[in-house]
Amino acid sequence: MKFGVRVHDFGRDDVKILAKKVREFGFESIHLAVKKTLPGISGNIDIKEKDIENIKEAFKGIEISVLGSYIDFTTDDDEIWKNHKIEFIAAMRISKPLSALYIGSESSYGNISMEDKVRLFPKLIERLDDILNEADKYDVYVAMEPVAAHTLYCSEWTGKMLGKLGSERLKIIFDPLNVLTRERVDSQEVLWKECIDAFGKETEVIHLKDGVFPDKGRHVPCKLGDGVMRYEIIAKWLKKEKSDITIIREEARYEYAKEDLVFMKRLFI
Repeated sequence: MKFGVRVHDFGRDDVKILAKKVREFGFESIHLAVKKTLPGISGNIDIKEKDIENIKEAFKGIEISVLGSYIDFTTDDDEIWKNHKIEFIAAMRISKPLSALYIGSESSYGNISMEDKVRLFPKLIERLDDILNEADKYDVYVAMEPVAAHTLYCSEWTGKMLGKLGSERLKIIFDPLNVLTRERVDSQEVLWKECIDAFGKETEVIHLKDGVFPDKGRHVPCKLGDGVMRYEIIAKWLKKEKSDITIIREEARYEYAKEDLVFMKRLFI
């Protein structure tokens, strides 16, 4: 297994400074979202050949596991979708030069009602099918991340998406806390089994974080091991079936990043 970190959790800065921080903590791989990481860059479309060279030089020897290009696949605004599609295709253009393994995205922005999830799911499939055709042209892989609040919200629909599209270009980023709801905290082991059954085979990256649920809203981040997450079933599955997978620490904090990495290695090795 490889253990990595989301780069922009360490701030927006010169790539050499960020790469130094990644190495300082001992991480071997990264999730890189250029618009959240590099000063003066508003998106993948802004990346020039010199930027690619600088990124590759700074992170030499560190795997770019995910090139984050999180767009809204289910927006009802056609103009927004047009611009988001352009941005995602720009990620495809730079993915291979950066040696990035997967281009990652979630399905939606914001909190989507159940009624709208049902309405928007066909739109997700249609637009993702279009994106996967582009992925074939660029010889790259797309990794979708289910999130409880979004259109792609549960294990069943994620499995349905994979079945409908049937593309080798389509993989999964599994972030357990993102699919966990307050109501399922006590039965989370059942949820993890559902996820593994539905999309475990296609899972190529794990996003790891922990948190606690307030009375309202999504989780509040915390140090790994201090929140509601119980990872034992997932760890057992990864050790048995996915021993070469990359595990990315999300919502990392500088002050306890080293402790988090120790926790990750103790849990998964």
